[in-house]
Amino acid sequence: MYGFFVDFSPKTFLFSKNLLINMTARNGILLMIKQSPGITYNSLLGKTASDFGSINSARASLSRTLKDAVSFGLLKKKDNFYFITDKGNSSISFEMKNKLLMKLNTSISSPKKINELDSIVEQLHLVIEKSKNNPDLLRDARTSALFYVSDLNKMNSLANVKIKHLTYLSKILSKQIDSLKKLNFNDSVSLPKDRSSVKKISLFFSSFGLNEFFVECPETVFDLISEKFSVKSKKPNFSLKKEHLSDFFSFAFSLNYPQNESIKIYFSSIQIKITSFSINIFGPSKEIEKLVEN
Repeated sequence: MYGFFVDFSPKTFLFSKNLLINMTARNGILLMIKQSPGITYNSLLGKTASDFGSINSARASLSRTLKDAVSFGLLKKKDNFYFITDKGNSSISFEMKNKLLMKLNTSISSPKKINELDSIVEQLHLVIEKSKNNPDLLRDARTSALFYVSDLNKMNSLANVKIKHLTYLSKILSKQIDSLKKLNFNDSVSLPKDRSSVKKISLFFSSFGLNEFFVECPETVFDLISEKFSVKSKKPNFSLKKEHLSDFFSFAFSLNYPQNESIKIYFSSIQIKITSFSINIFGPSKEIEKLVEN
């Protein structure tokens, strides 16, 4: 009885791994030279050096890759300038076609393919459009495709079912949102850090008939705020009179503090967070609705 033997020794595995790495590096160099015909060794070194731990390692890898590519007829060297050959172009084209088709086959055969629909549609678009003008790719796509058109029909049917279900859930969720608002659950809204937002918040604050508001701020800016508004408190949480509200916002906008921190303002059942990017307001739904409508 005859059979065959597959060598899974560490030496063979290491050889295969190194071969794959070398092919990837070679394709990257070929693409660079294709995009910049006549590029020099030093320019290539500058583009690839950051991928290595040292400049010596980068030089060794680049020199070896260029030498092999020239010897295989993928590149030609004239003086110190490199140019890609027809064979090199064919090699890149072959690799790119293979990667595209392999990715498409993998995506369509995935158990979770319905969740990858965006990617699959994009990949199919690329294959179809490229195949229109590339007979070789069309032939390869036909023979290499591990799926049938009927598989895509089934996927499309599943997508339509999911769309209908999501539409149904969306309608239910909209009704639930309205119910939560009527029950006055907490809500939030974000406003830009500008004068119109401050004016809107000031009018909103006035509707509560309060004489003061409370502030909690990062310690990094407490001294600046304390000096500006003559705060007597020694801790970064204090109250200010209502007439300072607009000025406080303007001053708060000018301060620098860590992005993960915020200046907080409290009044009634409302909390306002002034972050590096926006003003975030939290409170009962009915109150937030009043603010938005102002």
